[in-house]
Formats: sequence, C-alpha cells, structure tokens
Amino acid sequence: MSNMPQRGFTLIEIIVIIGIITLLTSLLLLYSRGGERQILLLREKAKVISAVLRAKAMAINTVIEAQPACGFGVHFEERRYFIYRDSALDPRDCFAISDHRRYSGEASGEILASEIFPLDPALRFSGLPIGDVFFQPPQPRVFFDGEEPVSLREARLTLATLDNNSQASIIINDAGQITAE
Repeated sequence: MSNMPQRGFTLIEIIVIIGIITLLTSLLLLYSRGGERQILLLREKAKVISAVLRAKAMAINTVIEAQPACGFGVHFEERRYFIYRDSALDPRDCFAISDHRRYSGEASGEILASEIFPLDPALRFSGLPIGDVFFQPPQPRVFFDGEEPVSLREARLTLATLDNNSQASIIINDAGQITAE
C-alpha cells in the first residue's frame, strides 16, 4: 500500500458550497418575484390605458349612431374599472347637466356588459383622485368626475400591489392624452 493523499472534500468545504448555493437560490427567487410584480403591473397598466383609449374612440364614433350618446367614460373603483355609456332623453341635456358626464350607479343601465374589467387579485388602485374620466363628442371634450377641468389639468391613477411595494402610474390630462410612468 502506498501513502497517497486522499482526494475529496472536507466537511467545511461542503458546508461552504451548500451555503453559497442556498444564498444564490434565495437571491434568484427574490429577483423573480420582483420581476413578476413588475410584469403584472405593466400588463394591467396596458389594459387600463386600452380601456380609456377605447372609451375615447367610442365617444368620437358616437356621432354616427342613430341614438347618439352624451359620451363614454371609464369609471374607476379600487378593484375594478369599466366603460360606461351615458345618454339623455333630450340630447341638449348632455351639454347642460353635469350628471350626464358621470357614472350614475348600478341601476342606471349605463355599464356596457362586455366592458367590465376586474383588476388582478394582487393589485388595486391606490388613492383614486377621480372616479370617472368622461369623453363627450365630437372632439371629444374631457371631464373628470363630471366637471370640465379648471384647476385639475391632469389626473394620476396609481396601480399598486396589495403590499404597496410596487406601483405604476397612468396620467390622463385634460386633452385626453395618456402617459404612463
């Protein structure tokens, strides 16, 4: 028998390797969860922007309808948003009464059934500054909560995770332009 040195790892080396692998795995898991939240926020932000642009397009196209609407808007609640159609018996009321530029409630029949969008269960609107963005044809004119913006030149909607660790903002100005942050 020869006295060759034994090859292999010592117990301390194995413990150090296991520790390094555990640290790298935990960092990877934390990074992927943060990435998931950002992807979720980006996807939902795109859906909200799409709904607002859809309401704006519907308001522009309403002038060719047989029964024109006063306009279309998007109503925001903490966990959902939807597009609604507001109309009046006398079309002149659309321009005179601010209630025709605001969502009137569940019993009003204004909600378009196919245009209700629940937020992802992990998200909510945080501190809603407005409840409605309304577009009145033909330009369309923009109204926040039924009133034409005088001092409020823009509205900032904030989407946030339930734990408030991640947020995304959507800004709608009084000209109907939408930007995202």
